[in-house]
Amino acid sequence: MASALAAEDDIRIVGQPVSISQLLHGLDNFRAHVLVLSSAFLAKLDEIKRIADRQNTAILLLEEPGDVIVPQFSPAVNGVMQRSADESTVVRCIRHLARGGRVLRLVRNQPNPFRQESVGLRVRQRLSQLELRIIALVVHGRKNREIAFHVGSTEQGIKNSLRRIFDKTGVFDRLELALFVLHHNILVQADVDAHPTPALNSLAAFQAIRAMEYRRTVN
Repeated sequence: MASALAAEDDIRIVGQPVSISQLLHGLDNFRAHVLVLSSAFLAKLDEIKRIADRQNTAILLLEEPGDVIVPQFSPAVNGVMQRSADESTVVRCIRHLARGGRVLRLVRNQPNPFRQESVGLRVRQRLSQLELRIIALVVHGRKNREIAFHVGSTEQGIKNSLRRIFDKTGVFDRLELALFVLHHNILVQADVDAHPTPALNSLAAFQAIRAMEYRRTVN
């Protein structure tokens, strides 16, 4: 969902809290227009709503698979939506809430089979050829020094480019970036540019991702 929203020019993600303390701090300081709330945070809904009302923030509650308690919280939030709703519905709903509307109904759309490609296409259009080459090298497990050598830049230049790439794709680290671009087929042309022969080797990319995942775990 974050990646789909990050692809929209008029929507900016200001935070993705993973704990109630992070959520309350972010809500109190970032003055977001819309808070997309997982049902895992419902135990603190009263406290969340107090801050949201003070900041004029709309709350969109996501219904997880198997949830049976969400409907009773509907009056306390501005919208309720199933997590399986397709990308266009999510974006339309968030824009509607940001304008002061309400969506007090469950949306049970089936996942859009074209959602993956549409997200990938829009994100790819926002990335420069240099950024695509950097992404391809990241997926192959290259370090910043190696990437800088391949693209004719410096390590600091690569770090700056990666920050811009993270913003454009809505991810937070190299592992999430690798998984995102592979899932959305963004690497097809980028990998050809970075590795003229052969095209993307799925096993090599998988091994590189596993290595990145291991390093992130041990660190």
